[in-house]
Amino acid sequence: MQRIPTDPLCIRKFKPVFEHAVYKTSVDVVGKYLSGLLIIKRMPDSSSRIVFTNELGFTFFDFGFGADTGFHVYQIAPAMNKKAVIITLRKDFELIMFRNMDSVKQDALTDSGLVYYAFPQSKGVNYYITDPNCGRLVKMQRASDKKPVMEAFFIGNSAGESPDSISIQHLNFNFSIGLKKISAIATP
Repeated sequence: MQRIPTDPLCIRKFKPVFEHAVYKTSVDVVGKYLSGLLIIKRMPDSSSRIVFTNELGFTFFDFGFGADTGFHVYQIAPAMNKKAVIITLRKDFELIMFRNMDSVKQDALTDSGLVYYAFPQSKGVNYYITDPNCGRLVKMQRASDKKPVMEAFFIGNSAGESPDSISIQHLNFNFSIGLKKISAIATP
């Protein structure tokens, strides 16, 4: 990959706005399947809450993200209450919510006709990958120091809105999350 000069604000136009979004959710993790509703809501204090519940109301997890920084686990099912699971889910949602994007540390790299906007994290790098003109977000990627570990895709992402669908796929073990927006009941 080659470093290139770019507009540091380019990638920010793809940041989704999750005022109140409800997604039909399917999770496949190491041969086990969960389904339900994932609710992402911006709170009055500008923090965000993410709640994943099944159709009967059992809450798998309830996470809170501070307005700028901070993370809180309000509730999590005992089977999921493992440090590795919480960290993985936190990093996944931080990537798709465009959190931890310190523009001072941002690099832009090009490879195979794509532009990789790199945002170093405490461990690894978050990449937001666009076409050469920054006209389309191709995918998002979380990578270790050696290789990509997770990819995420938005479908139907318009400026100022939440995406119609989100796909999260882990590359180092069998774990995927599929989200499809439920528009009819997504208004508060």
